[in-house]
Amino acid sequence: MNKYSSKAVKTAATVGMSLAMVLSAATPVLATDPYASKGVCSSSTVTTEAECGQAVYRAIVDKLADTKFDKITLDDDLKIANKEGKNVNLLIAIKEYESELKAAKTGEWSSTVDTNITKWLDAVAGIEAYIGDITTDFDDDTKYPVAGTLLKTLVDKLDGEWSTIDNDTEYTAAKASLKELKDFKKDFGKYLGTELEDGPVNNAGNVVLDAYNSLNDVINTYLGTTDDTALGEFVLAFDAILQKDLKEEEVKLDATISKKNSKTIGEVIGTTDASKFPTMDLSKSTIIKNRIKFIKDHDSYDRFQDDEAVINILDTYEELLENITTTKDVYKTDEYKDYTTKKVAVNGETTKDTVKGFVASFTDSKDDKNADDLAAALNLGQWEILKAVKEEVIDSVYSMETKKVGKYYSDNSDFLSTVTKSQQTTFTNNFAGYLYALVDKEEGKFGYDVVAEHMEAFEKALAAVTTDIAKLTPANIKVTDKKLLEAAEDAIYELGNSKGDFYFNTTKDEEKTVRAAETKIENLREAFDNLGVTNVAGWYDMGNGNWGYNNEDGTPAAYKWVASGSDWYMIKDGKMLRNTWLATDGGRWYYLDNAGKMVTNQSVDGCWINSYGVYMSPSYNG
Repeated sequence: MNKYSSKAVKTAATVGMSLAMVLSAATPVLATDPYASKGVCSSSTVTTEAECGQAVYRAIVDKLADTKFDKITLDDDLKIANKEGKNVNLLIAIKEYESELKAAKTGEWSSTVDTNITKWLDAVAGIEAYIGDITTDFDDDTKYPVAGTLLKTLVDKLDGEWSTIDNDTEYTAAKASLKELKDFKKDFGKYLGTELEDGPVNNAGNVVLDAYNSLNDVINTYLGTTDDTALGEFVLAFDAILQKDLKEEEVKLDATISKKNSKTIGEVIGTTDASKFPTMDLSKSTIIKNRIKFIKDHDSYDRFQDDEAVINILDTYEELLENITTTKDVYKTDEYKDYTTKKVAVNGETTKDTVKGFVASFTDSKDDKNADDLAAALNLGQWEILKAVKEEVIDSVYSMETKKVGKYYSDNSDFLSTVTKSQQTTFTNNFAGYLYALVDKEEGKFGYDVVAEHMEAFEKALAAVTTDIAKLTPANIKVTDKKLLEAAEDAIYELGNSKGDFYFNTTKDEEKTVRAAETKIENLREAFDNLGVTNVAGWYDMGNGNWGYNNEDGTPAAYKWVASGSDWYMIKDGKMLRNTWLATDGGRWYYLDNAGKMVTNQSVDGCWINSYGVYMSPSYNG
């Protein structure tokens, strides 16, 4: 329910009841009840103008429900009964019950109710100043008169003396009228179903928009729609302001817009009042919004708003606003909540702690030592939370940057320009300083970088003893698995030995996994050694009739034909194939016998193989 339909309704209802009680005890009035007819005020309890106004107010608030008054238009289906009992649009009802609503304001109403009625009546008056009596059928071209005093005057001028503008006097007057009409559309156009950009949805809106466009066209014709000089000055002035704003420097309105143009910024933008252009603070949205408003309110904006340079200037300010919104919300993110409130297991401890608390506990030594100590003790659960808050929060508030000076790096970090003093304080109170301190000037590493490198290496070591060798068994291990096996052996030492780099990073469950992996790796090593691996190039005996073949550098041949005398042998993964058919990429089939030789000029499994060793067909015999 909106602001009109809770406290206001309750207050109105209370007032109505109290007045009804007073009236019930009063001497009966014998005069004819003026509100005993149809409509909202037809109830027998409504006997005064003020009571009728109260009833109308309650009916309007009830009909609005969750719809804000500023969102309704003359086309809406939100209706209440007028004095004749006919359902009419809320805006029209406000007009018809104007005197009753004004009378209701004098009663025992809350300030909110009084404010609402004033706003409603002002909106109706503002609309009628341009389009005339809103109780007229404004969707019927034959009935709808352009009766608004201001709008009718403007339309008459456009049909007559302003059909073309011939001098500066007419231009000045026309420009003032355009501003007045533009202000009307900004304040009251929404009630017609249009706000300039969206286009009208009824005849009343069409009349207003047509008048605006016609007047704008006449003015542009007088000025010259391709006035490159005016556009250039407009862009130069506001771009000069933007460049100062991006550096948070003072905007001097008496500065010239360029070396080749002596006009000042103030002359072009139409003000010399420095108070309207306070020095930019990129953490304050109000100043940025005022810059955008000033550009859009400029007399020439409508002429130049589609120019790419003007669009780019406004887009930059909009992006600055978006950055503020992003920064403003970082301390509401799930990543920040996890970091500051979520408790996770600490290795070697029976209790749990937040990552924020755990990180803060390493503060007994220099910054570089703190980072090393944290890295050596952090587990993966804690690391995932720390990494997430770094990417989503720290990077949105603080920029870790270095600058190389000679052989060393200097710290060039700082808070982002959109970060307020309060947000900076929140940052320093919740993130240990050693995380964003430069701890290695030779390599330009921050404390977080040290932790990240260690934890990434830890994750790689865990993978080396688990997922990387998951499919290896003593029965299927091959000579080409040498690197996987050696990486697992190196990792098992760092993970399972108290002197290893990652011994204290593992949780109890991970310790069990490492112990199981250690046994598996030992078995894999024994099986691998029994393969008869040799570094000698060429053929070597693998036992049981099997032969291996290494390249000239001693590495196992991956896939190749090898000739020995007049015979050919196929090597795959360093081992000679035997007793098998072989299909090549070219679609040819070969057969390798028990000795590994390629068969020629004979039939195998009923399939004839020619003199080149290629299978031809079952019936072909050369």
